Amino acid sequence: MTGLVKVLIPLKFLFSVPLFSNETLIIKAYHVFESFGTETQELKNSVVIKYNEKRLVTDSTIYNHNIPLGQKYIYIDGPNEGLKLKRSYDREMVLSYKNSYDKKGNRVSTSLFGTGDSIYWKQYQKYDKNDNIVKRIRYNPDQAVNPEMFISDKEHGDMLWGESFSYDSSQTVLEHKEYYSDYILSITIFELDSSKNPIRKNEYFDPSVIFQTIFFHNDLGQLIEEKTTGRFGNSIGSKKYRYDLLGRRVSTTLYNEKGMIEKIYDTVFDDDSFKTYDYYSDSIMKLGKTKETLLDNQGRTYIEAVLDGKEKLLEKNVYYYDKKGRIAETRNFDMVRRGKYEHKQIPIRVNIYKYD
Repeated sequence: MTGLVKVLIPLKFLFSVPLFSNETLIIKAYHVFESFGTETQELKNSVVIKYNEKRLVTDSTIYNHNIPLGQKYIYIDGPNEGLKLKRSYDREMVLSYKNSYDKKGNRVSTSLFGTGDSIYWKQYQKYDKNDNIVKRIRYNPDQAVNPEMFISDKEHGDMLWGESFSYDSSQTVLEHKEYYSDYILSITIFELDSSKNPIRKNEYFDPSVIFQTIFFHNDLGQLIEEKTTGRFGNSIGSKKYRYDLLGRRVSTTLYNEKGMIEKIYDTVFDDDSFKTYDYYSDSIMKLGKTKETLLDNQGRTYIEAVLDGKEKLLEKNVYYYDKKGRIAETRNFDMVRRGKYEHKQIPIRVNIYKYD
């Protein structure tokens, strides 16, 4: 028997599927097994995504359908007495993402919940006047317990996020506080030079902060760099991006916490052949993987082929769409473990998209 242990939902489609108002998207992920010459599909995971009237994702919930073996069978009494397979798909909520937006449709907060409404983290995002994201901060509310960091509701009102500035008696040191849901998460101390320009001296993060990312854009509004710090303000790493003359991203470089290159992702567009090529290299420019993407006549992803550094085919993904242009199904093929079934390609994972 061959099978797949791990299921991956194609998350790049969770927030980009074109929907009509008030529709709900349900993604069902199936493992596909080949046993004794018979192909079997077993539902493993599903994702239910809800949209508001502005077609913005308000909730996306992941369910697990992996029922323990002892619960898959039931004992039938009476004339047909015996052990019977229970053909039902009980589900258990694993994770649920809840989002909120500003009046312009920018996502300003996301909360991740687990079973029993337990919350793992909250995330906030800030934007500039051109609606470019400039900051993202994530923290664990259960660890935000320092009484000195709470802000009085009467003083600031019910605000999603805010900030305050104060000077010392010499008017040369500036303290900048940022608070989210009435709790201070970061404090930055600046010293002012002779021209009153602020120079960052140090920064404090509440222990509840998981990470903070600062985003930088060029004059065209293109994201060119992002820097991420973790607990207590320690660097996690950064990314830099480059674009072609058409504004398409052609290069992503990842740096580690010491500023050294870790990975490089380069993209080449072959517009004549409706193809794109993604090249994944390490710090010494050794080619690790290549992804070839074939587009259909409407510019949508049709077939993705993943190859190793020696151009050996590892994986293939095929995408199907409905009459409204919405994604309807994806099929994932393991091109390494085909074995005796090489003459007929059997997918190891199938994702079905349904719209209500």
